[in-house]
Amino acid sequence: MSKNFQFRVIKSTKTLFMIQCAAKGCEWRMRSIRVKDSELFKVTRLNDNHKCSLDFINRSHMQASGKVIGECIKSKYNGVGRIYRPKDIIQDVRQEFGVNISYDKAWRAREAALESVRGTPEDSFSYLPHYCAELEKNNPGTITYIESDHEKRFKYFFMALGASLRGFWSAMRPVIAVDGTHLKGKYMGTLFVAAAQDGNKKIYPVAFGVGDSENNASWEWFFEKLRVALALEDFSELSLISDRHKSIERGVSLVFPESYHGHCMHHIKQNMKAKKIDDAVFPIYFKAAKAYRISDFEHLMTQIRGFEGGKAYKYLEDAGFDKWSRAHFPGYILTTNIAESMNAALRDVRGLPITMLVEQLRSLIQRWFHERRTKAASITSQLCKKVEKKMTKRNERALRMLVEPSNFSITCTMKKNVNK
Repeated sequence: MSKNFQFRVIKSTKTLFMIQCAAKGCEWRMRSIRVKDSELFKVTRLNDNHKCSLDFINRSHMQASGKVIGECIKSKYNGVGRIYRPKDIIQDVRQEFGVNISYDKAWRAREAALESVRGTPEDSFSYLPHYCAELEKNNPGTITYIESDHEKRFKYFFMALGASLRGFWSAMRPVIAVDGTHLKGKYMGTLFVAAAQDGNKKIYPVAFGVGDSENNASWEWFFEKLRVALALEDFSELSLISDRHKSIERGVSLVFPESYHGHCMHHIKQNMKAKKIDDAVFPIYFKAAKAYRISDFEHLMTQIRGFEGGKAYKYLEDAGFDKWSRAHFPGYILTTNIAESMNAALRDVRGLPITMLVEQLRSLIQRWFHERRTKAASITSQLCKKVEKKMTKRNERALRMLVEPSNFSITCTMKKNVNK
């Protein structure tokens, strides 16, 4: 390719390979034989003199196949998230080799390069059980499950790292946001994410799963494995937060009947926008969703009832006040932003073969935990950095206040949810 000449094969067997220049009258020849007990071929004869006419040299090349070009460009795909498009391949091959290739050939070259670097999706599925065995062996407490269908084809996958589970049991608030996002590999599918939130408002991954789609069976299977992995003594304090997907609603009710299930207030807002509800409702809606007192909540909902003949109020009532408002939700309520943010962090890895995908998930968690552990080692306070900063500001304000008791016996009574 670099010298811009083409050859044709004279003879090709398991032990002999002979080629000559494709131009008529050219003396260029090469003969090679296979080395005994080896996959290598040894060149035994070579006439390296070209007598090609300039008329024969052109900008197309029969040996510039997708596989050959793929081998030339595979270094461009080392790492995750590298963007190297077919049109970039066309331009680079023309500049480096002086060869024109079509968009289809550039796409085949891209696929060949990715396969050379990452392997085939089929091989990745076959290697997954061995990878999971090594993962559990080297990460104590890690739980993985692989389920196949009746034809022994891959169906579902679940993973919860031991370090994630131990951290959740010891230091996390019992709130888990769940969400699903589409995979972009050859066989598509859905990645399921269960994530909590640490004291610094950072994403804390708990578990991952892979299934065919967001349907009843896949969500129910994922929740069953999640319950086993969490292994809590009492699930009645656990809150699960999601969007209003019906399969999630069904799965939670079947697998976590004693737990609380809430809906993300931001997803409800997006649903109302899709129903063409007036944007003026949303500031009042968020105040109502975040209100702690039922009296404050009812006052704000009375205002919402007056918009558009009660259209927004009717939707929120049908969604269930106890699903999205702090005043009525019995557990701890968050949004699913942490799960959504997790999906965004995994944007570049969702097209990888499954074993590489799982390895990238493990690597991401390890990197996050290492960075946070390093920062935590420098903290002298017993509080998280974010909480320490908030308490410092409140303490500065408190120093300027004068407290006078109303009587000799001061009793503070607070609603349970005020402490949230």
